[in-house]
Amino acid sequence: MIQNYQEQTMPGNKKQNNSSSYIDHDGDERYKTLFEQVNAAAFLTTFEGQILEANHKSCELLRLSLKDILPTETNWQQFMEEIAAKGGLHKETETLRKDGEYLPVEISISLFRMQGKPVMFVLIWDITERKNAEKKLRESEKKYRGLFEYTTDGIIVLDARGDILDINTRLCEMLDYKKEELIGKNLLNLDLLTANSLPIVVSQFEELLSEKTAKNYTTKIKDKKGNILDIEISSFFLIKKNNEVDNFVLIIRDITERTKAEKKLTIEHELLNTLINNIPDSVYFKDEQNRFILVNKAKAEHWNTKPEDMIGKTDYDFLPPEEAKKTFEDDNQIIQTGQPIINKIEKITYKDGTKKWVSVTKIPRYNPDGDIIGTMGISRDITEWKL
Repeated sequence: MIQNYQEQTMPGNKKQNNSSSYIDHDGDERYKTLFEQVNAAAFLTTFEGQILEANHKSCELLRLSLKDILPTETNWQQFMEEIAAKGGLHKETETLRKDGEYLPVEISISLFRMQGKPVMFVLIWDITERKNAEKKLRESEKKYRGLFEYTTDGIIVLDARGDILDINTRLCEMLDYKKEELIGKNLLNLDLLTANSLPIVVSQFEELLSEKTAKNYTTKIKDKKGNILDIEISSFFLIKKNNEVDNFVLIIRDITERTKAEKKLTIEHELLNTLINNIPDSVYFKDEQNRFILVNKAKAEHWNTKPEDMIGKTDYDFLPPEEAKKTFEDDNQIIQTGQPIINKIEKITYKDGTKKWVSVTKIPRYNPDGDIIGTMGISRDITEWKL
């Protein structure tokens, strides 16, 4: 854009002879070619906005005058004073096309004097594609920011040196830090990583650089107060359009409560196993088809076998048919009605012909939805009491 407000003669311009145009069409063909071939609407206007000369491209965009291009709320006098003061102007706006649709445009205006009269050389570019791309980018950034901020996992974005470029609210809450306390700091130099987690983060960098993928790990980090958090950590690279690595992203999930629950469940499982495998009574669990899914050592020893060898089998594999039939009927009744059997006295016959009297208690087994999925029971040998 030419900034000087001075007398100039456009290439090929000659003194007019009763002609309304300032351009001599028999003049410099180079000017005419440039004027027509430029990839923009190009035209000359008077200082009042009246179009004097226009190329074919401008016919696709414009109506009659420069005033028609500018927004209706534009103060024309103020607009022209600004052009006069600066010798030109460059701005983005919208113009109304011939078909009635608004078109985003970029306008460049240069001010000249031709034959002592002020004129303006105007270039207008259609920036629809750029505006659409910018809109898509804003929408993409909005979606990214929403996902970034409102996910339940902590997210941290690092550059190649490990400096923190961005961090989401969830991770700040998790670590008890404010964003400004972490942005710009080097992750490896902060007192967040433990002796266990530091080499894991470094190895994730190395795995990504060599293989473009990294495994998930469970490890520990420290919050601002020094509390140890159990976390699950994964990572990936953000890639540029040219397939170059841009930023390193860590996804951190707080699994402290899950770890506590798993430890508690493990302890309870160990206690249960210790209990059922060290009592003399037979303890067993069956599915809805009355197959054993778990038995204790005492139950297996009564049948001279191992607990694992009873899994998947039924009472028909161990008891005489008539006795097995009775246990099946009891088990099916529990499954159908949900009513337990408490301290029922039964006689059982072992494979060697030995007979025993037992006190049997059976109750239904339920899944998390409350549906009956089998039975569990305990049998106590009361033969001595009966005798």
